[in-house]
Amino acid sequence: MSTYQNQNQFAQTSVLGKVDETVNPNIKSVRINPASVSTVLQVGQAFKLIAGAANEILVDVAAITEKSYGVLIYNLKKNVYAAGDVIGIGCRDTVISLEASAAISRGARVQLDSTGPTISTLTAGTNASIGVALDQASGAGQLIRVEIDPQDINLSAY
Repeated sequence: MSTYQNQNQFAQTSVLGKVDETVNPNIKSVRINPASVSTVLQVGQAFKLIAGAANEILVDVAAITEKSYGVLIYNLKKNVYAAGDVIGIGCRDTVISLEASAAISRGARVQLDSTGPTISTLTAGTNASIGVALDQASGAGQLIRVEIDPQDINLSAY
């Protein structure tokens, strides 16, 4: 998905993983588990907490059925990540722009798709919810704001 940026515009056009509603973001710097075998690390991807050293927060890629801790946010300086890298993740109550893979209603619980860092309406009983859609999408490829609120398959919050 390409995004056009005009140097004279007043604000940046919405991009995948951009934090919105920045008055009260819940963003943490974490380290991707150095022993991780995950090779696809993309903006908008969900991460889960793992046990690690006492002086740092370690995360690893979460499966779509696992409750996540946060979502990898957009970084102007770097967009390719590997095991051991320090990243920023948006946690509960952070509002992030994510790409829809299908039509989504405003207020619907959403899940991450297994095919990429896109979201769709939650399939109850099979996948974990990543948050609530604050905008509506009429089809695939649209960026919408999502309030991060991770919940497991049974919709129980942290």
